[in-house]
This record gives sequence, C-alpha cells and structure tokens, in this order.
Amino acid sequence: MTPQGRVSIFAQFRNELGWSPETDLVEYREGSRVVIEPRAEMVERIQNMALGARIGSGSVVDELIASRRAENETERNETEGGY
Repeated sequence: MTPQGRVSIFAQFRNELGWSPETDLVEYREGSRVVIEPRAEMVERIQNMALGARIGSGSVVDELIASRRAENETERNETEGGY
C-alpha cells in the first residue's frame, strides 16, 4: 500500500478476471478482508437474492451465508494453489 493508501491489483489477476481500466469496481469490508468486485456483478447478485426472497425460493440470509462460504472456500483453494 502506498503512503496515500492506494493498492495495486496484479496484472495477472486483472487479466484473469477480465478487468480493464474501464471496469467499474466497488469495494467493501467483509470482516477483516476487503472485497473488490465489478459493480455489475454485485448488483446482479443482490437482485438475484431479492428475487429469490420475493418468490419464496429460500431465505436471503441462507443464500448470502452459502455465497460467503463458497467465496471463502474458493479463496482458501486459491491460496493453497500458490496465488
């Protein structure tokens, strides 16, 4: 992190994720982690959770917990893979 608080994202990660300078990213804190994701993906995820709650396909809270667990598992696997 620079003295101004800026953080760089490795080119390899940007390329793998398909992010360009034009990609609209949002960041938020999740516990002690900072999560960065494209705004469009975040909006779609939230809309899908809201739609699921509206049609009664399950608890939004349960879906969010399942999503977070899957993200944590993915992160753990990537960490073990040498990233």
